[in-house]
Amino acid sequence: MNDHLREWLATASNDRRRHVAAEAKTTVGHLWQLAGGHRKASVDLAERLQDASGGEITIAGLRPDLIPFARKALKGAA
Repeated sequence: MNDHLREWLATASNDRRRHVAAEAKTTVGHLWQLAGGHRKASVDLAERLQDASGGEITIAGLRPDLIPFARKALKGAA
């Protein structure tokens, strides 16, 4: 289950859900599958959703498993 996305879906209007899903090239149904834990967002989809939602949905919120990799990459870049 993805509480971050579930909370966003619960508070966003139907129009907002449809707009963000369309901008991210997915469907509202797919967003509910992600929120329910039935599917896992790809890195690409997580990025598209973050961009489409203006940061209301975040990569870290969708894929917290990626945070250690991002930290490692940032350490190596410093």
